[in-house]
Amino acid sequence: MKQTLGILLWVTTCAAQTAPSFDVASVRLAQGGGRGGAGMGGLAMIMAMPRSANIKVSPDGLTMRGVNFRTCVRWAYNVPDMQVSGPDWIDQQRYDIVTKVSAGASEDQMRLMMQTLLAERFKLAAHRIAKDTQAWILTDSKSGQKLKESATEGEASMQPDMQKMQLGLERTSVSDLVNMLTTILRAPVIDETGLKGRYDVKIDISKYLPDPNQPVDMLSTVLRGIQQEFGLKLESKKMPLDFVVIDAAEKTPVEN
Repeated sequence: MKQTLGILLWVTTCAAQTAPSFDVASVRLAQGGGRGGAGMGGLAMIMAMPRSANIKVSPDGLTMRGVNFRTCVRWAYNVPDMQVSGPDWIDQQRYDIVTKVSAGASEDQMRLMMQTLLAERFKLAAHRIAKDTQAWILTDSKSGQKLKESATEGEASMQPDMQKMQLGLERTSVSDLVNMLTTILRAPVIDETGLKGRYDVKIDISKYLPDPNQPVDMLSTVLRGIQQEFGLKLESKKMPLDFVVIDAAEKTPVEN
């Protein structure tokens, strides 16, 4: 029995020692506290999103500004927001996380480093489960995609205009678009377009909305808009997907 316990302790210690981690990491509560989105419609949530990207990945580190804990977990485990479950506070409290790595690291490596950071600073314990889920598959339409490759460098940005019901996206990846669609449709969206670039898009949402006196059919609006604006299509399909379940985590992180 003692020998078995000794082996388990040795394995656990080795795993902790070999877990990849950032060279430097600062984790703080974001100024202004939480920004709850409860009760907002999917379209309103998109139009109310911040004007610039919250996550910046570069060869020397990862920066997250004003992100909630759900976003931290979904980025670390590379799943959409809808595939992370946990306590209510994971959508409320916001954090600023700034990290550095001495040698260039790939995005996949930094996701593993982020998992280590969440375990160390937030005492995160989580597990994956696979469930058959109704999802939306994003692919090219028969007419071909219409996304325009961005000619500028820098972070992705979003410029919403609530009065005109227009949305401008610059240097946006398809994964950013997938996250938006997941929020609107409240269901997982799987990218099967194969598109890896960054794109500039301007969406005139108003032309897809019905008469002001008529209720908005959000699904129909999104399906038409995706096809006409982007040359992409969404198809519903039931498939096994990975979900991340938060078993335990602390709302207040360990101090820097």
